[in-house]
Amino acid sequence: MITAEYQTFLILSETLSYTKTAAKLFISQPAVTQQIQRLENQLEIKLVDYQRPYLKLTPAGEKLAVFLTRMRSQTTQLMEILQDDHQKHEIQFGITRSLGEVFGSQLIELLQLKNDLQKISCLAENTQHILQQIELGKMDFGIIEGNFNKAKFSYHILSQEEFIPICSPTHPLARKKIVSWNDLAAYPLLIREPGSGSRTLLTALAQKENISLNDFKQLITISEPTLIRQLVCAGSGISFLYRLLIKKELAAGTIKQLPLERGTIAHDLYFIYAKENYFAQQYFKWFTELKQQLQ
Repeated sequence: MITAEYQTFLILSETLSYTKTAAKLFISQPAVTQQIQRLENQLEIKLVDYQRPYLKLTPAGEKLAVFLTRMRSQTTQLMEILQDDHQKHEIQFGITRSLGEVFGSQLIELLQLKNDLQKISCLAENTQHILQQIELGKMDFGIIEGNFNKAKFSYHILSQEEFIPICSPTHPLARKKIVSWNDLAAYPLLIREPGSGSRTLLTALAQKENISLNDFKQLITISEPTLIRQLVCAGSGISFLYRLLIKKELAAGTIKQLPLERGTIAHDLYFIYAKENYFAQQYFKWFTELKQQLQ
């Protein structure tokens, strides 16, 4: 569905090598160079910056590569459907680790009811990885809680959840009626890894109060929310988590919400997919059904 020049550029964007691209396409290296130059002339845009022995894409080239990768993925899916209307196909979605245990099972159960889905793949990753995979066409959609460039994706708000500071009921801060950010910084902070939406949100909240993550007594980075909950219960430090993740612990009294003087913040949780996606109508239908289940 795309011309030879675009196909050559797409492979070049993956290999970053004229030699490797030529080998993959079974053509000569000069032929690759000519096709790229022809494409640049057609578009009147420089796509590649080549200074021996290094080749890199220009900002415009990177954008075109992302678009073509996504288009290739959607084309493959569409052709499978067109070739056999009754063919069962695959869906792959991403969900952040924080939200997987809350929404993951409900979404998979919903998708299982769709008779035309033979394979359902759910990948628990952080927000940034999910965004990258959707942009590259390697994931169909995602459920995330972090901030993102809304101009790049179609998105719908799945729910709005409180993001709260927490500690063990035996923690020294648990006895205070009001807690400041300076109070929090005096203790170890259990925090998600870079790229996590939770970490990005917490960093932004702290910065509004002129607090850096480096101001905390100790930073303990953990990629699994379950382990963070366990360590908070054990008194290893304080943390910030979504209230819906710790409803049972709050009710049982094994985790205590800290009364932060600035109050709590409600943050949107999103169902997202690539803009102008051929399957957007289907994704929106699944979003609507999932949201109805949550109400």
